[in-house]
Amino acid sequence: MSNFICGSKKHELIGVDNDVITISVSFENLQEEIRAHEETLYLPSPFHVSLVYIGKIIQRYNVTIPDFRTKILNDFCEFTKENEVDIVGYRDEYRFCSRDGIKKTVVVMCEVSNLNRFFDFINAKYGLNIRYPTTHATLYNTLKGEPGISLMDEDDIRKFTVLIPNPIGRSL
Repeated sequence: MSNFICGSKKHELIGVDNDVITISVSFENLQEEIRAHEETLYLPSPFHVSLVYIGKIIQRYNVTIPDFRTKILNDFCEFTKENEVDIVGYRDEYRFCSRDGIKKTVVVMCEVSNLNRFFDFINAKYGLNIRYPTTHATLYNTLKGEPGISLMDEDDIRKFTVLIPNPIGRSL
């Protein structure tokens, strides 16, 4: 079931607690499964790019602002009225990710327009110092049909991923 926000079918809330703002993406002609780091990985469902991990931001940055989740949702919708937040393109940067030893993923890093500006805006508005997100799309994972592993920022990229060669053999 889709949980679109901001009065359009572009941005959506997902996650166990409906606290991750995402944008849906699609890829054509991908293999159903690949091998990477001696693992068989499968296509996730659905493809998306996580933009704002509201719940994880609250936890990681110890945010105590009342009703922060609703405020960020409203701020995002207001911001996107004047600022397009959309996929600009995919980098030729693929990463193998393992966080808990069970779920493993392959992601492609991407660029998203105006997202850092949105974080500058909320950091200034709420007196926070949230790091810019590392935007990526999960291409494959070890748990068929499941979403990927959250990678919020550069710290997560350093801790939980390794750079790998392009696993699909072509540009996206």
